[in-house]
Amino acid sequence: MRFSLNFVKELIKVDLPAEELAQLLTMAGIEVEHFEKQGEDFLFDIEITSNRYDWLSIVGIAREISACLGERFSIKYPKIVKSPLIKDKQIKIESSADCPFYIARRIRGVKVSISPAHLKERITNCKINSINNVVDITNYCMLKWGNPLHSFDEDKIEGSIYVRRARDGEKFIGIDEKERILNSENLVIADEKKVIALAGVMGAKNTEVTEKTKNVLLEAAIFSPLRIRHSRRFAGIDTDSSYRFERQVFADYLEYASAQASQLIAEIAGAEFTGYLGAGKKPRVTDKKITLDLDKLNEYLGAEYQKSKVKSILVNLGFIVKESGKFKFLLSAPKHRFDITREVDVYEEISRIYGYDKIKERIPAIPHKVVKNEIYEFKKELRQQLSVLGLSEIITYSVEADEDLGKLGCNNLIKLVNPLRAQENSLRPSLSLGLIKTVSYNLNRSRANLRFFEIANVYSRQANGFCELPHLSIGLCEEEKDLFYLKGIIEEIFKFLNINDFEFKEKSFSFCANALEIFVNKKSAGFLGKLDEKIKNEFGLKKELYLSELDIASLCAAKKLKCYAQISPYPVVFRDISIAIHKDKHFSDVEKIIKEKEEYICDYRIIDTYQGKDLEKDFYAFSLRVFYQSKERTLTSEEVDQIHNAIRELLSKQEGIRLR
Repeated sequence: MRFSLNFVKELIKVDLPAEELAQLLTMAGIEVEHFEKQGEDFLFDIEITSNRYDWLSIVGIAREISACLGERFSIKYPKIVKSPLIKDKQIKIESSADCPFYIARRIRGVKVSISPAHLKERITNCKINSINNVVDITNYCMLKWGNPLHSFDEDKIEGSIYVRRARDGEKFIGIDEKERILNSENLVIADEKKVIALAGVMGAKNTEVTEKTKNVLLEAAIFSPLRIRHSRRFAGIDTDSSYRFERQVFADYLEYASAQASQLIAEIAGAEFTGYLGAGKKPRVTDKKITLDLDKLNEYLGAEYQKSKVKSILVNLGFIVKESGKFKFLLSAPKHRFDITREVDVYEEISRIYGYDKIKERIPAIPHKVVKNEIYEFKKELRQQLSVLGLSEIITYSVEADEDLGKLGCNNLIKLVNPLRAQENSLRPSLSLGLIKTVSYNLNRSRANLRFFEIANVYSRQANGFCELPHLSIGLCEEEKDLFYLKGIIEEIFKFLNINDFEFKEKSFSFCANALEIFVNKKSAGFLGKLDEKIKNEFGLKKELYLSELDIASLCAAKKLKCYAQISPYPVVFRDISIAIHKDKHFSDVEKIIKEKEEYICDYRIIDTYQGKDLEKDFYAFSLRVFYQSKERTLTSEEVDQIHNAIRELLSKQEGIRLR
């Protein structure tokens, strides 16, 4: 954003040289990227962070400079006139979520012409082109207050004003004379017959203010930042208006901007204000009360701020400050500061205005080294990865009914001597029961696409006492997701943990069908399967549940450090193999052969499956694509063919495998 120093001087007195002012603002958080002298003015290009919408106005910049100079900001606000009311039009807002507040002012007898030199200089020095006196006034007030305005030629508006979503296929021609086809995601301003503006982004050509305009309807509104962002991206344009609406605008300043623009149009364009109309409710800003403890402030920042200095900084920033103790303040944050909600936000305000460079350097105290629990840190990493995989964490009871646990084949339970309820009399030896009950609870409340995981302890008896171990349970109850999808999730977990030595073997479990036992480093680490139909009915599940349970201690022990390899700059070559395999054989038998020829093989995957009459009985077919790549050079076709043919030959010699 660019601002003019002379524009700022309309509001406050600034005697600092431009270079010193640039340094002062940069140290306060408003990074000045560049400044230059233009005539009698200085122009500053600044970087605005997304949380500081208030810096997108001259009022906001002036307030910040005042605080940096140790002065209280004071401004004369324009008088807000709301009479007479416009009675021959209405403003109808379709959704308060899209537009909570909209006001319009009618100005008649306008003489549209070139802007006065003073007005033209203010806006052009802020990188906005001068159009005519009416449009320039709306831009001037937008720059001053940070709230965009739009002026319509009222004589071209047919009937009332509607703030609504566009209809699919509705056409809009902007003041840039480009036609755009809108959809229901776009918010528009319309009259009885046509779209007259893409809300918050650009006005339409059909109501543009020109030298022939006699009567103006001045718009000021609050729009949803998300809706404006969508329309701006859809239109493929960035405007000064959309830039501000996307970062939120302050409703109080909206009325000031509209009132001042109306006054200036009347004065400069020889017009008369003749009516006001509003719709919706002006958003109220909650009074944010924050307690500031000076001892905590000094400890947090490693400084020694004086009470009087802290109070002065906060008052100059617009805080209402009340003493609530010898070293405490009760603060009310400025209403225009949406980003201040916590005590640490106030710490930042004080330190940046005081000056980070004034905080003395000192050697920090080094606390005693805390020995981290390896399993605890491991579980934190695992939770993060499971969330990335789209699973939601659940927490279930560690005490269950022995009758329910018995249905899952759990025996030799640790029972409570004096349980509070009969339904909670045994410590769980598995997380599966809690998972099943959680899925059943959600299905009974018409919730779908359930993906759950739980990381918690299970309890069992041992020869020398009791054992408490952390387990991971995963459950899928989702349309078009099956056991193979669950198996893929577990493989992704192993990939994340850099565990390569794992395998799945068929095994029978009392409460699971199509079950597989999971081995890590040749040791059993868990299982996965589909919940048995009988168990499913006993717990009232209406859909199939695929579940798995893993021993976290085994996974933690098998976890390896990740090693990152340089990406090869040389091209990948692939060859396909069509294979028929007997039902008694496994894909892992094919994988073993491929892995024996690991040289230059970077990946392999099944790209197609086939079942048909031309296959032998009990055989199924698939196409396997093998990818070859070297890290040192480009492979020749002859080299790839030689390796590929060797793989084919090895496969053809295997019993139960046919090449097609």
